[in-house]
Amino acid sequence: MLWLFLCLAFAPFAPRSSAQPQASTRERFVLFHAAKDEAGCEKLWRENPGEVLYAIDEDLEGSLATWEKSPEKPDASAIAAQQERAIWGARLATRASGHPIFFDYASSFAGLTEPGKRDFRAGQRAHGASRGALKAKDFATAEAEARKCIALAAPLGDWWGHAMGLAALGDALAAAGKHADAVAPLGEAALIYRDLQLAGAELAALRTLAKSLTALDAKLRAKAVLERAIAIAKAAGEAKLEAELSAELAALAK
Repeated sequence: MLWLFLCLAFAPFAPRSSAQPQASTRERFVLFHAAKDEAGCEKLWRENPGEVLYAIDEDLEGSLATWEKSPEKPDASAIAAQQERAIWGARLATRASGHPIFFDYASSFAGLTEPGKRDFRAGQRAHGASRGALKAKDFATAEAEARKCIALAAPLGDWWGHAMGLAALGDALAAAGKHADAVAPLGEAALIYRDLQLAGAELAALRTLAKSLTALDAKLRAKAVLERAIAIAKAAGEAKLEAELSAELAALAK
């Protein structure tokens, strides 16, 4: 679940607490799979779009972790069970959302060869290195590590890692003042995040994209980007964030 932990730092929305404890989306997914209740699982995905990838990825990352415990003699039955459940859930997520990216992501992950598994982990490390360098204001290293992450993740069908690499690259370029170069990776990251239904990560990419577009005096597109960001914040019930974004939009009209 490493992509999950890396992504949470850039996802501003947290699940609301409930007065009555309820089974998590992940727990309910496991139960639906055990019962082979496709209709129930599809309904779960439609009602909790932002948690679909996390629930599925727990099995995918879990299968990789199981393999890593003993690469020479892995627990094949445990790995097969985890991957089968993930693919089952991903197929239903694609059906429920209309986004084929879920099924493609899960199938690609489950089919990783040994070199692919090592590249997957290397991509995660590169993303972490990029974010660390950005925090230290070492923009050149942040850019180089982000490009490495993209180069490793993209051929694997690792859409989540690909999007995170693109977002890291866009952030590094924007921070270095290379706004014209930042636009493409940020825009692509936002689109992939939207398909993956990771609203918080999409919004983070959109905010940086809007700033780069504004710096380039591309105000019409910047307005469109901010309108999408405002819609995400409003849907999440983030009134303060919605107000901040609305102020940024209003400033473009001056």
